[in-house]
Amino acid sequence: MNAPACRACGSRRTTLRGTRRGRTRPTEFSFHDCADCGLLFVEPFAGFALYDDAYYRGQGPDPFVDYETEYRDWRATDRRLELADLHRLAAAHLRRQAGTGPVRWLDFGCGAGALLKYLRDQRTIGGRPLELAGHDVGSYADLLRDRDGFRILDLEQIATEPAGTFDIVSMIEVIEHLPAPLDPVRAIARLLRPGGLLLLTTGNLDCPVARRQGLDFAYCVPEIHVSLFNPAALGWLYRAAGLEPRNVRYRGALHFKVLKNLRFRPGLRFAARALLALPPVVRLIDGLYGVSAMPCAVKPSASS
Repeated sequence: MNAPACRACGSRRTTLRGTRRGRTRPTEFSFHDCADCGLLFVEPFAGFALYDDAYYRGQGPDPFVDYETEYRDWRATDRRLELADLHRLAAAHLRRQAGTGPVRWLDFGCGAGALLKYLRDQRTIGGRPLELAGHDVGSYADLLRDRDGFRILDLEQIATEPAGTFDIVSMIEVIEHLPAPLDPVRAIARLLRPGGLLLLTTGNLDCPVARRQGLDFAYCVPEIHVSLFNPAALGWLYRAAGLEPRNVRYRGALHFKVLKNLRFRPGLRFAARALLALPPVVRLIDGLYGVSAMPCAVKPSASS
């Protein structure tokens, strides 16, 4: 059987790493490594139809999804820790820039809108007003546009938005769901102004825990996580889109990832909160899961 082409770079130098059955489907999915760009991709692609309202209630392959609570009140969720962290990282980047006027921020894959609502409540970043837009599809995108008054762009609008529109684009736990990951990153690169920042998070398939567990690593959910990265592969993706990798150090986002995965274990969540107050514990978890090792990206400026 011919090796499948890499879904990022198109190379045929791909090898089968192994197979795994879906969590909610009896399908046997295969995981393939690309020797050229480093992507680990899943065959077959299960499609986007499974991202229905039941999925967003945590009744699909990812039981930790809770869009209903996030939409109703993001402040009541541990997601607020991640939201504040993203705001902090963006503010630190903007302080190094010479820009004035409004900061235009696009949340690509805005989900239930927690980040958009958090940013709207902040109103400013680094003393500059925020102008917000989101991109997603489905019932929550409709609610955010029609009920909450956010500017929500569909893919056609993304394609026609003027180049260099946004100072910040966030793409939080989105890229792993997309079967052709280079195209959206190229679209984002076009939309970023020179010096603009892409804040992107995704799992690290080259962290110590993933290397030890292989395809049993919890992030390997083949129905939904179809493009899996390590730092080198993510760096390749950025450079192919005309962006430069930029490492950041996560704080609240790391806390959120730990607490989210203990959603149904309140005793452990209580203990985790206490342990996460200890910097050595946070550094250990960050090292084991390689969260801060996964780079974000900056669009080069004319002077760089």
